[in-house]
Amino acid sequence: MLPSVSETRESSTRQWAFDTCSRLWPWARKGTLALSDQFLNSGSNFLLAILLARWLPAHAYGAYALAFSIYLLGINLQQSLVTEPMAVFGPATYRENLPQYLGVLLWINGLLAFLFALFLGVCALVAHEFRLSGGLAGSFAGLSLAAGCNFVLQWLRRALYLEYRVAEATAGSLLYSLLLVSGTWIVYRHGLLSSFSAFVVMAIGSLVTSAFLLFRLKPVIRPAGHPDWAEVWRRHWDYGRWVLGTSAVKWIPGNSFYLVTGGLLGMADVGALKALLNLFLPLGQAGNSLSLVFQPYVSGVFGRKGRESTRVPVEWVTIAFLGAGLAYLAVLVVFKRPLFHLLYGGKFMDAFYLVPWVAVGGALVVASYGPAIGLRAIQSPSSVFGIYSGAALVSIVLGVLGTWALGLKGTIGAWVLSDLSTVVLATWMFYRKVGARPASESLKASERSQRIEA
Repeated sequence: MLPSVSETRESSTRQWAFDTCSRLWPWARKGTLALSDQFLNSGSNFLLAILLARWLPAHAYGAYALAFSIYLLGINLQQSLVTEPMAVFGPATYRENLPQYLGVLLWINGLLAFLFALFLGVCALVAHEFRLSGGLAGSFAGLSLAAGCNFVLQWLRRALYLEYRVAEATAGSLLYSLLLVSGTWIVYRHGLLSSFSAFVVMAIGSLVTSAFLLFRLKPVIRPAGHPDWAEVWRRHWDYGRWVLGTSAVKWIPGNSFYLVTGGLLGMADVGALKALLNLFLPLGQAGNSLSLVFQPYVSGVFGRKGRESTRVPVEWVTIAFLGAGLAYLAVLVVFKRPLFHLLYGGKFMDAFYLVPWVAVGGALVVASYGPAIGLRAIQSPSSVFGIYSGAALVSIVLGVLGTWALGLKGTIGAWVLSDLSTVVLATWMFYRKVGARPASESLKASERSQRIEA
């Protein structure tokens, strides 16, 4: 007996659903692993910041926070000149000799790591020579060890993504998280915890994990012939120099306040500032992860339909980010006292009243991600550079004035106003760009309308 039409249609639907799931499952698995990798890597550093805030004296925690803000500047340097260009050139230009290309990058990345570690060592010597307070010399000395090792680790994690080996990168992040947290706890239990020893633990965790991932990646350590390291560096520099400028000015609004606070108030207030701004990190990391999802979509809309068509998706993305930020704000406002006490064990309670303002600034930061995604999608990196340059100027001027006049509450106020300037500049710049179509797009639109009329 032949199957009926309805049975045939139902069988075809089941087969279509099965085929669709079979195609999507590998990507869903990789996406879940990528989010897990990001969560483990960022979450371990966030957990370390919370533990050190509980276990270290306020001035020692301030020294850790100030040194770590300088480390983030170095990571931006690495990402701009090595990691981000690698994600562009690796799958395309060097796909035929990827192991040799990775071998060249291992040397380039190692050289940058050495130079940055040397710079931090000089900072430690200067802090020791001038007897700067709060154990700053020890923090920079420990960071000079940790930064070089962590440079290698972060590069190896991203290099594995070139061949979609996300599971191995996630395994490395899990290993690093376990070593970092357990090592810090062991040092604390033996009464040896300081900002210096915390960075030493980070160095050991990075070194062990890097050895594990390097064995898995297997780059050609001594590449012969193509590609030449000078050629690779030239490509990376040509691509990454604008990204480097944007990363440098983007670092200023989020981290210059530690330098200003340390110079005008002291290391204990830097520790309190770090304790406050830690509360923004989960929201910021979630926003960055979602940006990786939204960016290709908005870029695809621009590629298919042109500049003006990005307006609606960018508005929806901005609303989603702003809604998440406001929900986060509501939670922090309602639970600010018990949450602050739970995280820091009763420390820094004289600053907990500033938590709602940190949440306001965080909501503004993530709201600015929407128009920034739009500007990147329409291929206007200079606009993104201009946005963060303006925000950097606001943060420096208001940060110095606010901290000098009002202390820590002036610092937080300047941070909020800097975030407000970011979202205002980003929104204005995006609508200015999408409102003025290039001549080529206008000509294409005119030709399409003439064909329709014909």
